[in-house]
Amino acid sequence: MRIIQTTTSLAPEYGGPARSVPALSVELAKLGNRVTVLSLNLNGFSQAKDLPVHSELDYVSLPVSLQVKMRPLLIPSYERTMLSLVRDEKDLLIHDNGIWLPYSGIIHRIASRYNLPVITSTRGMLEPWAMKFGKYRKLAAWILFQRRRLARSAVLHATSREEAKHLRDLGLSNPVAVLPNGTAVPDLSTVPDLEPKEEKTLLFLSRIHPKKGLLNLVRAIEILQPFGWRVIIAGYDEGGYWDLIKKRIQQSNLERFFDYIGPISDQEKWSWYKQADLFILPSFSENFGLVVAEALASKTPVITTRGTPWKDLIDYNCGWWIEPEIPDLVDCLQQAFMVESRVLKQMGENGRRLVEEKYSWSVIAARLDAVYDWVLKDFPRPPEVII
Repeated sequence: MRIIQTTTSLAPEYGGPARSVPALSVELAKLGNRVTVLSLNLNGFSQAKDLPVHSELDYVSLPVSLQVKMRPLLIPSYERTMLSLVRDEKDLLIHDNGIWLPYSGIIHRIASRYNLPVITSTRGMLEPWAMKFGKYRKLAAWILFQRRRLARSAVLHATSREEAKHLRDLGLSNPVAVLPNGTAVPDLSTVPDLEPKEEKTLLFLSRIHPKKGLLNLVRAIEILQPFGWRVIIAGYDEGGYWDLIKKRIQQSNLERFFDYIGPISDQEKWSWYKQADLFILPSFSENFGLVVAEALASKTPVITTRGTPWKDLIDYNCGWWIEPEIPDLVDCLQQAFMVESRVLKQMGENGRRLVEEKYSWSVIAARLDAVYDWVLKDFPRPPEVII
């Protein structure tokens, strides 16, 4: 079939979708589909390098300034490009990744004109915690256009049962496909080692953003003062939030426990995952948490919160799944810091097995391909789809 994947940007600063959409698309192409990834090339953000390639996969990137990206009338090239991609095509569907942005209106308008199905991945943007940010602006957008667009989607894609429930709570009655994101499963023997370290490391790798729970982590380290451990923080600083974290670290005299190494490349990250003794994502809310899957694929046990859909950490004995509160984080870290290295190693092996069985991109792509067949070709409804 012919698939158009749309997403805001392939710049690393845009977080998970910049990596997950190309990774998914190349696996869909391997299954015999013709895939186009359509994104915006936003001024001020570097486009991702070393995107996965396949003879049946194309990337189309439209230059647009940050000043006009919220104004669809000023980017008519998006509509022209979409029209050129959908005309005279058979067995075609559009998979829109993300909500709130005006180009989704263009997508639905063209899809309606050509009677094309649209699958919408809400990407955690309707989670209760996320809805608190810009609450009144989002409420206005929801009433004016966003609910209507989602209601027109042939299928809504949620990455967890929790996210699917939130969609139902909002009154959306569309079929919902519950499918997690996937991750690459690297050959760790080919991943370069970093310089040897004297201390054990607790790694955080994600956007530096309020929802990631970094202030809670700083407070927990202040309480524990863990001897022999160092916290490595890596990721893009969003909106200058690192300045607030850094100030809190300095006020608490915790500089000896923290290193901020800034953004790291997709190649470098595997070395950091591999070297870490533990990985932590203390987020208040995640629809999936790609970095959790990447850490597990690197045989690194994970600590994350119940604001993420990672109950598998308990079921597979490969990490800790706790409430996103400071006392819970303190108790968890205290336990984790005392676990013997041989036990952490076994937990890492368990995490790798979990990813291979449930979260490799090849597995996820095959399941999503079955959803596409159900939408386009009236194949039997796959078990991932909730009516």
